[in-house]
Amino acid sequence: MHKLKFALIPAACLLLGAAYKYCGDSSARTAAAEFKSFTETMFQNEITSNTLNLHYTLKEPENYGITDYPVTFGETADLSLVAPDASPSVDDYRSILYDISCDSLSLSDRITYDVLSLALENAAEAGTYALYQEPLGPATGVQAQLPILLCEYAFFDKEDVEEYLTLIAQTDTYFASLLQFEKSKARAGLFMSDKNAEAIIAQCIGFLGNKVPEENLLVTIFNEKLQELDFLSESERASYRERNLQAVDIHVLTAYELLASGLESLKGSGKNPNGLCWLPEGKSYYEYLLRSAVGSYLPVDAIERRIRKQLSDDISECRRLLGNDPSAADADAIADIPTDPVEILADLQEKISENYPACPQANVRIEYVHQSLENFLSPAFYLTPPIDNIADNVIYINNASVSSPLELYTTLAHEGYPGHLYQNLSSGSSLNPVRSLFSFGGYTEGWATYVEMESFCYTADTQSEQNAAAFRRLNRSVMLGLSSLLDICIHYRGYTREQTADFLKTLGFANPSAADALYDAIIESPANYLKYYLGCLSFYDLRSYCMENWSEKFDLKDFHKQVLSVGPAPFPVLEKYLKLYYQSA
Repeated sequence: MHKLKFALIPAACLLLGAAYKYCGDSSARTAAAEFKSFTETMFQNEITSNTLNLHYTLKEPENYGITDYPVTFGETADLSLVAPDASPSVDDYRSILYDISCDSLSLSDRITYDVLSLALENAAEAGTYALYQEPLGPATGVQAQLPILLCEYAFFDKEDVEEYLTLIAQTDTYFASLLQFEKSKARAGLFMSDKNAEAIIAQCIGFLGNKVPEENLLVTIFNEKLQELDFLSESERASYRERNLQAVDIHVLTAYELLASGLESLKGSGKNPNGLCWLPEGKSYYEYLLRSAVGSYLPVDAIERRIRKQLSDDISECRRLLGNDPSAADADAIADIPTDPVEILADLQEKISENYPACPQANVRIEYVHQSLENFLSPAFYLTPPIDNIADNVIYINNASVSSPLELYTTLAHEGYPGHLYQNLSSGSSLNPVRSLFSFGGYTEGWATYVEMESFCYTADTQSEQNAAAFRRLNRSVMLGLSSLLDICIHYRGYTREQTADFLKTLGFANPSAADALYDAIIESPANYLKYYLGCLSFYDLRSYCMENWSEKFDLKDFHKQVLSVGPAPFPVLEKYLKLYYQSA
C-alpha cells in the first residue's frame, strides 16, 4: 500500500532492444564489485530521504550502513520543485550504471541491472509531467494512506518511538507543502475536479471526527501499542502518551483542518472535469503512466484491442455457461465457504500447493479498517513489511466493502496467499535492496489479480458449485475489463461523464450513481485499473506463450517459480528472463 518517495523517479518499461544497449566495457573482474557499490550507495541515498519509507523498508537500517539520517517526510511535497532537482542525480545514476558491464554480472545482478536501466530511463522523463502528478485522492492519496501507515509504525526500540513523535510533529508542515503543490497545479490549470476535492475534504472531516484528540485513532492505537513495549517503564509510557497527544492535537489534526480548508479555497480552479486527454500534455502523460505505473510499452491501441477481446471472450463464456446451467447465477449456489479470515488463509495455503512453489512461513495479523476510514479505503490491503523482517505481515480488511464470503475468500487470495503476501515472501528477501525503492504496479497488482482469478475454483466442489464459481470469476473479470476499457476511453479517447454513462447503459448498466462513482474513481487515478487488469492479462499471456512454445518443458508450478524468482519488474524484463530460462532449460 505505501509508496516510496523514490516513486517520483518511477520505474518504467522500455522496448526490448533499446533497453539494454548501454552495457559498458568494464573489466569482468570489477563489474560485480562496482555494481554492488553502486546499488548500496543508491539505496542508502534514496531510502534516507523519507523516514516513513525508511522505517517501512528496514527494521535495522544499521545493517545496511545507515546510521545517521534526518527524520523527515521528505524535503517537499511540491513535485514541481523536486523533479528538476532530481534530474541531475538521475543522470549521474545512469552514467555510473551504464559504465558497468552487465554481461559480466551474475544472473540476479543482471536482472537488477535491467530493472534499474528501465527505471532510470523512465525517471529521466518524469520531470516533464511533474504538475500532472497527484499526491492527493479520496482512495489512494497521501491523506488517505497516512493514518494507516502511522498506526502500523512499528516500535522495535525507544529510538523508533522518538522518531515517530518527531515525524508526526511535521505533519502540518508536510500538508502545507502538499497545499503549495496543489496551488501550483491550480495556477497551471491542472487542479483536480471539484468532486474529488469534495471527497477529500469529506475524508479529512471524517478523520477529524469531533476534534477530541483523545478519541483519535492515532492516540488510542498509539497508547495500546505502548502497553505492549516491555522496554519502557511506566513513567516513560506516560511521557510518550502525553507527547503523542499533544502532537496529534497540534500537528496532525491541524494538518487535516489545513488541508480541508485549503482544498475548499481551491475548488473551482480546476479547468478540466474530464480525463487527461483534455489537458495539453494529457495523452502523452497517460502513455507515460502506462510505462511507469503499469510496466507496459504496448501502444494504447494494442492494449485496447487486447482488453476488448478479453471482454468479448468472457461475455461469450458467461452466456454459454448460463445457457447450460441457469442456476450458476444463484448467489447462494456455493456452500461451506469459510468466513473466518485466518481459516481462509489456511485453506488457501493448502489448496495452492499443487500449482505454486512452497514459500517461507510467516506470521499474518488481520486488522480491520478504522470506522472513520471505511468509506475511503479499499476493501482490503496488504502492508509490505520491512525487507529484513518479512516474517511479520499485516492484512487490513474493510468491513464496509466486503459483502459476501466468496468476496472475502477471493480478496484474501489477492492480498494473502497466493497474492501479495505470498509473492513478497517468495521473492522479497532474495532481491537486491535497491529494488525496494521502486514500485512496479503492473507486476504486483497484476500478479495478485491473476491469482485472485485462479482462486475462485478453490471454493467449489460439485459441478454446480464450479459453474457458480466460474460465473463469478467471469463477472469479476468483466467488471475489471470494463473499468480498464473506460480508463482508456476517458483518459485517452476523451469520454465525458455523460458519454461514459451512455456507454454503460448500452451494456445494461443503467444506474446513474454507479456510473458517476466509476467515472470519479477513474478520474482520480489514471491507469490504476490497468495495473490490475492489464497486469493480470500480461501474466496469462506470458503463461500461454511459454506453454505454447515450450510445451514439453512447461509445468505450471515451475512457471510460477520463475515469475517469482525474477520478482517485481517491468514486463519486458520478466519476459526476457522467462524466455532465457525456457530456452536454456
